[in-house]
Amino acid sequence: MGYDVVLLGQDGPLLVDLDVLEARLARPDHQAAAQSLTDVGFTSSFGLFSTYAGRGPDFRDWLKDAAINRDRNMRLQYLAGLGLNTAQSVRIYDEILRRRTYPEGTITGREDKLALLRQMIGLKAK
Repeated sequence: MGYDVVLLGQDGPLLVDLDVLEARLARPDHQAAAQSLTDVGFTSSFGLFSTYAGRGPDFRDWLKDAAINRDRNMRLQYLAGLGLNTAQSVRIYDEILRRRTYPEGTITGREDKLALLRQMIGLKAK
């Protein structure tokens, strides 16, 4: 159990086409990216996206009173020190997973692949 989280975002709607991603990772000019994913245990786009933990709307209620961390405010750095050795990562991750919903319309591809991904994530479409 690690502490790493990857956040992905962009200005505008996020769309991920699994078929396009798989084709891109199979190209010779993307072998370094494919190897990097393999090095950390992801041998396919399914494996990568099976770790999906949610998107902004899933967490809106949970984070409604959260303070925004800004570059000129050292609050987060001080709080991190206070939280050292508190071992709350499992509790926090479980809370994240409890709130997630399947990202309908965000991840696209062939329906059989999407069904497999839903199964791997453990969520049904709405």
